[in-house]
Formats: sequence, structure tokens, C-alpha cells
Amino acid sequence: MDEVNFCLEEAEKRIEASKILLNEGFFKDAVSRTYYSMYYASKALLSMKGIQTKTHRGLRLKIGELVIKGVIEREYGKDLTKAEDKREIADYGMYKEFSMEEVRALIEDAERFLERIKRAIKEG
Repeated sequence: MDEVNFCLEEAEKRIEASKILLNEGFFKDAVSRTYYSMYYASKALLSMKGIQTKTHRGLRLKIGELVIKGVIEREYGKDLTKAEDKREIADYGMYKEFSMEEVRALIEDAERFLERIKRAIKEG
């Protein structure tokens, strides 16, 4: 399996995991898995373009460059940044809780993000 397909498969798995975690009431863990679905989708697109990154920040910057080039729309870059910010809060913010509605909305954003990334990959 090539890296693009591997990353897309991982993105799908993370979305499914986030839904299970949401339904079981593990909201912070669902937020984290949701971000990682977007992370892996981003890695797939970057890999298809021959771009490698070593950090989350680097990935975000390279996705930003693809937004500027018109490969994907600005809203998707913003969604990725929002998801990463929430993931950091979920993983490191001891006293922050997320509501079911917040997590559900984030998962919906991630599903749209993944579909857009798949379309961008098909478009080349």
C-alpha cells in the first residue's frame, strides 16, 4: 500500500474511532482522534504532491500553501487549525470539557475535510 492510500485509510479509521468515543462519552478522546483524521488526510494530500513534513506546524504550513495555490479552499485550512487547537486543549487542558454537540460538529467538519481532500487527490 502506498503512503497516500495508507494515510487515507488511517484518516477513515480515526473518524470511526472518534464516533465510537463520542457515543461512549469520551469527548476529549474523540476530539483528539478527530484531529488525527484530518492530520492523516492532510498527510495523504501532501504525500501525493511529494511534500513531506516532520511536525504538526509544518503540516499546517504546507496545507496553507496549498490553500494559497487554490488546491483546497480556505475554510479547510481553518478547519484543520481549529481541530488542532481543540486537540491540544483536549490532550493538555486538564479542566476543559467538550460537549457532545461540540464534538459532533468537529466530526462533521472532519468528514467534510476528508471528502474534500479525497477530491483534491483525484483532481491531482
